[in-house]
Amino acid sequence: MQSSLLTDAIIPLTLALMMVCMGLSLRLTDFSRVFAEPKAAVVGLICQMIGLPTLGFLVAVFFQLSPEYAAGTMILVFCAGGVVSGLITQAVGGDVALSVSMTVISMLIGVVTIPVLVNASQLYFLDLKAVELDLLSNSIRLLFMTVVPVGFGMLVRHRFPAGSEKLRPRLTNLSNIALAVIILVILFDNLDTFIAEWNGLLVTIFALNWAAMALGFTAAKVTRLDRSRSLTLMIEVGFQNSATGIFIAATLLGSFEQALPSVIYSGAAFINVAIVIALIRLATRRHTPKEEPAQ
Repeated sequence: MQSSLLTDAIIPLTLALMMVCMGLSLRLTDFSRVFAEPKAAVVGLICQMIGLPTLGFLVAVFFQLSPEYAAGTMILVFCAGGVVSGLITQAVGGDVALSVSMTVISMLIGVVTIPVLVNASQLYFLDLKAVELDLLSNSIRLLFMTVVPVGFGMLVRHRFPAGSEKLRPRLTNLSNIALAVIILVILFDNLDTFIAEWNGLLVTIFALNWAAMALGFTAAKVTRLDRSRSLTLMIEVGFQNSATGIFIAATLLGSFEQALPSVIYSGAAFINVAIVIALIRLATRRHTPKEEPAQ
């Protein structure tokens, strides 16, 4: 794919804008309790850094994805911590401070690990003779596309708290619209391939998302975390940063085809999470004692 306005400007700017929006919702105090009780964060990060790549590899091999889709799936699972996972965690009654802390920490770790792991997966699935990503330059680029904008957003919120509250919804809407445009362009550019293989790819991505959520929830239960933190790990491990996945595949690697798993995951994860939220609320209503009528 040739360099274009989309890959060189729109995708990077959209990712950076989404990161700024995340920073506008954060304060340093959000991290204090998590570092005071680090068990849940450590369990979740192990699931994200080790469990997710393992799941991605197993799913790609089991469903016999094409080399490009398999490599794209691996890119997706390397990008742990969804930008909107904090909002979804709040919706299911989870620990929001834990969620945002894990998201930011996974971004910091990913600056170092993502280029290395992407190169390894490109070599394995695509049998490339040359390394696709320069480790140092792309680690710096990821830093400036993810961590730096989050820090900038936090600084703006600290200096201008009232203005940040008004600005954040507008920037969030703008970034969501831009991401939707990017997704549509990528789908259109790969329409023939997507139509030919959409069934298998959809099944694979949905299965990956359910498996990732199950991994986070099971790990939390095995390590005896409470309900709130178990739900948080379920969402945080299950909800990937698909915007970063699209940026790596389309902008850094120049492959819209490898970006397709991240594109599809954006919709699949929201559908699955909506089902999970509905089930949680149904279960909560069933276990909530009914009030006796007044005599």
